Amino acid sequence: MREWDTERENRLSSLSRRTVWLALLAIVFLAAVLRMGWPGLTEFKADEARMVSLALDMIEGRRLATRGMVSSVGVPNTPISVWLYALPLMVWRHVYSATLFTGLLNTLAVLGCAWFVRRYWGNAAALTATLMYAASPWAIFYSRKIWAQNLLPALVMAWAISAALALIERRPRFIVGHLLSLALVVQVHFSGLALLPATTILLLIFRQRVNWRLALLGAALAALTVLPYAYDLLCTGLAPSTFLQALGGSPSRVDLASLRDTWLLTLGREIHSLAGAEAFRDYLATVPDISLVHGLWGVLIVAGLAWLARQAWRDRRDPTAQAGLLVLIWALAPPLFFLWHSTPVYPHYFITVYPAPYIAAGVAFALLVRRVRWAGWAALLANCAAQVWVWVALLAFVGTRATPGAFGTPLAIQLQAADAARRLVDEGSAAEVLIAGPGSLGQGDAFALVNTVLLRSVPSRVVNANRSALFPATPSAVLLSQPAAEAAELYLGAATRMVRVPLRAGEGALQVLLVPRGAAPVAESEFDPPYRLANGVQLLGYDAPILRDDGAAQWQIYWRVGSPSAADYHFFNHLLDGQGNRISQADAAAFPAQQWQPGDTVISRFVLPWLDGAAGPLTMRTGMYTYPDIQSVPVLDLAGNPYADAVEILLDSAGG
Repeated sequence: MREWDTERENRLSSLSRRTVWLALLAIVFLAAVLRMGWPGLTEFKADEARMVSLALDMIEGRRLATRGMVSSVGVPNTPISVWLYALPLMVWRHVYSATLFTGLLNTLAVLGCAWFVRRYWGNAAALTATLMYAASPWAIFYSRKIWAQNLLPALVMAWAISAALALIERRPRFIVGHLLSLALVVQVHFSGLALLPATTILLLIFRQRVNWRLALLGAALAALTVLPYAYDLLCTGLAPSTFLQALGGSPSRVDLASLRDTWLLTLGREIHSLAGAEAFRDYLATVPDISLVHGLWGVLIVAGLAWLARQAWRDRRDPTAQAGLLVLIWALAPPLFFLWHSTPVYPHYFITVYPAPYIAAGVAFALLVRRVRWAGWAALLANCAAQVWVWVALLAFVGTRATPGAFGTPLAIQLQAADAARRLVDEGSAAEVLIAGPGSLGQGDAFALVNTVLLRSVPSRVVNANRSALFPATPSAVLLSQPAAEAAELYLGAATRMVRVPLRAGEGALQVLLVPRGAAPVAESEFDPPYRLANGVQLLGYDAPILRDDGAAQWQIYWRVGSPSAADYHFFNHLLDGQGNRISQADAAAFPAQQWQPGDTVISRFVLPWLDGAAGPLTMRTGMYTYPDIQSVPVLDLAGNPYADAVEILLDSAGG
């Protein structure tokens, strides 16, 4: 294939072939370092943990995933992102594997950008576009963590290259790859739908160059990738109306949010928001103001888009102008697609724009550098160096300072705590790890989700330590969250060894405890003999209610589990006055029966509203029921016959 009028431009750029290749390799290397370096300085929150868990489920279960995570609009995503993340995890089952895979695909997108731009606009444009893309702060951020939408740039680059080869260079077989790439983009994240009208427009413009038989083949292959998802929706009964309701559940509106977010992502503006509302000013004090850099980038991008539009109109038959038209449609399609929307619009919806604006900027700079020569290159390098400086400084900041509501606890710190717990199991000191945090897996608690993934190869159980403290019959390692959940003091009092893993400044520390067998605290008042329930639970005793500063009372009961069950058990605690009137109540889920193991002792904690001066004597009626059908679990007598639905405990006085 001939080089599309780039030889003259390459001579004018005053760059030798060797210099160009060395420069491009250096830029791609920079992109790789910024996207794959320091994998421990990445976020690993609930969404990232869910994605890895789904991929590992597919690998270990030897079955094909048929759906992905639930999207922000409430409908399940397709499983394409799960399939893609399963690839690196098959090689190395570690979260760094999937993290580095994300960075690798985004580095390949930078490489694809270099190839694409050099092919149509020459060396100067390629170097400029690739350098700006490599140094773009938001492009770097969206390439450093496990997120479905972070897989988009490589697929979008494949979409653009295949479109150019098929429609501009008249190589018809590439239309198959183009339609297949489009299908993957849309399935990785629904924001990829913005490229569907772009493809439609390109097919209409270049309709005489389309081999429609091959296009039909491409559409058929694209449809095949959707079959597992369609089958899942059919089996689960999720109707198309559910999608329509999710997409149109709110009144439609027209605003400029999409244009603003696209502009923000392109220029690198407001990257300081990752430091959070409380700390961003401290971060900004450590870096120079680069508003001028943002302005210069904006001027180059707008000038480049305007030039591409002019050339596409004036030289419609010129392949370079046609490639410019492709870039123009690509750059404008996502923000225009979301101008009118009925769902919230988020900045990551516009990852599909990358790297089209930088290609336009590269074209504009290539025209400019003919006149300013080395001064232009120096200015470009200074601009991109400033962007890299800002990003590296931000990475150092969020790696050491608390950023509440923004950048999450770095993955390396979470791994350090998980590895400390793992070592206790590996060395034989503990039989399992108890992940004791503020919630449960069923509640979508981030601490539980993250550490279940990080400790996936280790026997572990999740404990909602705001409600319960679990003491197994065997020694256990306990991984405590920060801030510590309410029942943490029970574990701290029973531990014989503690490893403290400091978090970022202002966040405290994670704690890993070794709790020996038989370390369960004893109730203040023990039942002799214990009360037995029909589900095998034994109520061992209780602590007298303790009045708190907020006027409520803390009430703890001690019990031993029965056989594991799929049932969902809840406790009820009814406080009665001397006339038998219920004056307070606290119901809560018990430690999940699915996790029960023989010999487990559980301390369940409840908080009840407490009325001063209630007429005594006070009685606490405590029992269990199944949820959601609200069926009482009977209390059994010594012969094993049910005789009551609750245990009645006479309390000495209110609060004691």
